Amino acid sequence: MNEMNEIVVILHRPRDPRNIGTVARAMLNTGFRHLRLVDPAPFDRAAIAAVAHRPDPILSALAIYPDLSAAIADIRHLVGASDRPHPRLPWRNDVRQWAVETRQRAATAGPVALLFGAEDNGLSRAELSCCHEIIGLPVDPAYPALNLAQAVLLTLYELQQASPPTAPPLPPAEPPAELAALDQLASVIDALIKATHFVKSGNGLALRQRLRAIITRAALSQRDAAIVTALLREAIRLIATERNPANEEQQVSSQRMPD
Repeated sequence: MNEMNEIVVILHRPRDPRNIGTVARAMLNTGFRHLRLVDPAPFDRAAIAAVAHRPDPILSALAIYPDLSAAIADIRHLVGASDRPHPRLPWRNDVRQWAVETRQRAATAGPVALLFGAEDNGLSRAELSCCHEIIGLPVDPAYPALNLAQAVLLTLYELQQASPPTAPPLPPAEPPAELAALDQLASVIDALIKATHFVKSGNGLALRQRLRAIITRAALSQRDAAIVTALLREAIRLIATERNPANEEQQVSSQRMPD
């Protein structure tokens, strides 16, 4: 069950410290140990211990991040938990088949992270755009609302019960891109949008979210992401040079060896 060590639970902006404790308890129940918090409300670790009996295995590895980008930088596959499908991302509620595939993915190309949103509104569309896929639990549609700890417990239980890989899987040809590399690519695309004045009206937020979802779906390797990022940076440099040739002349002049 080593692949379970490659599965991370991320709580995005949890507001009630008691929920952190109940999530820690759910993780202890199901054998998961890696918990990350993004911009949580202030909490006392003693309060977590009051809810989750003997939480040291979780608290000793607990990591807190100021924003989502930092929390997912090293993640290679991000799953958002939501009952609301995203128009441009795979949305699944075949939880048991998903759990088998996720265990397999964790074993071959981890780390994998499960992202849960704040208690009041869950994950926003922008946050879901960072995900590779969305998992929704198949509950009664007449009352689909689950509290945070319930959603985490049910999801982790299915992962715990899923059959582990039966044979050593073949390693991928190249490791998948970390989300930090995809964020870097997205920022270069954003710079290219500005350099080309591609957005004619408005702030272009919907376009940027769509492009971010496309980047995620493309399942780039780390090397692929680096190549595309470098190519787009060169395109931006050439656009800037074409608009202001003096910049290029200054750069060439500064690179000449003195006589």
